[in-house]
Amino acid sequence: MKKVFPILSATAFMFLISCNSSSTKTEEPKDTVMVKDASATNSTKVITKYKTVEVQPAVQTKFTEKYPKAADVQWVRYTDMPPVDIEWDWTGWPVLDSTDYAVNYNIDTTDYWSWYTPEGNWISTVTPVKSTEVPSAVNSVLQSQFANYTVTSVKRENDKNRTAYEIKMENGEDKMKVLIDENGNIMKKKGKENGQKTKEKMQ
Repeated sequence: MKKVFPILSATAFMFLISCNSSSTKTEEPKDTVMVKDASATNSTKVITKYKTVEVQPAVQTKFTEKYPKAADVQWVRYTDMPPVDIEWDWTGWPVLDSTDYAVNYNIDTTDYWSWYTPEGNWISTVTPVKSTEVPSAVNSVLQSQFANYTVTSVKRENDKNRTAYEIKMENGEDKMKVLIDENGNIMKKKGKENGQKTKEKMQ
């Protein structure tokens, strides 16, 4: 029995080393961060991991000038960013590539995504908003044309040409997504209405 004890002790020691080694391998790399995804509503905490990058001072300066209250700022390459629940082809924004930047940040606890060129030119910004925060012109359209639907999410989209609201709604089995500009003009819509699929582009 005296000979068995050292063997068991050595085995246990090797097991502990193995466990410690495994736990070390699962640590998050230093160049990744965990943040709330813009696809979430304000009341939902969705955690997403992505790789951050350094940006040129000129890019950072232009961003800070436009969003001086931004906090928890994280820059990534456009091609490395996590999925953001927005239909890019709806927006009319330019096609981006690996040289462009995406930046995630908070302003007054609200989550934002913005996109910039390598030269620091702002392209666009998206943020979730409450349905009660849409302009009166947008609300009037919702009340008059989609009164039977319940709004499930709203995102405000800004670029240099306009501000629009991408709104998701549902009514039982029917689901609808519309893009409405701040003046109340429906730009695009698609979904299922009265059991029938519909897709329209007005602008």
